[in-house]
Amino acid sequence: MQDRATSKQETVLTAIPVACIDSLERISAGMGCLLLLLEIQSERSEACHSAYCLLAMLKAELDQATEKLCPEDWLESLPLPAHDEA
Repeated sequence: MQDRATSKQETVLTAIPVACIDSLERISAGMGCLLLLLEIQSERSEACHSAYCLLAMLKAELDQATEKLCPEDWLESLPLPAHDEA
């Protein structure tokens, strides 16, 4: 049973393009930057505090989903994508 689950997970992981994983990480990083700005502004604005709370929840969900799709140990085994410097 464990071998079957592992095989299914490996199939799903190989179906996720590296570019998709990279995009998820960039989105998470961008959300982190927005959270920092909202945290500063939330001292002066209740609306900013509300936006901060909502974005923090969404970022946590995104990070959890990303971790389920591609665990850290699997990501470390991937080759780095080549970036064209044009």
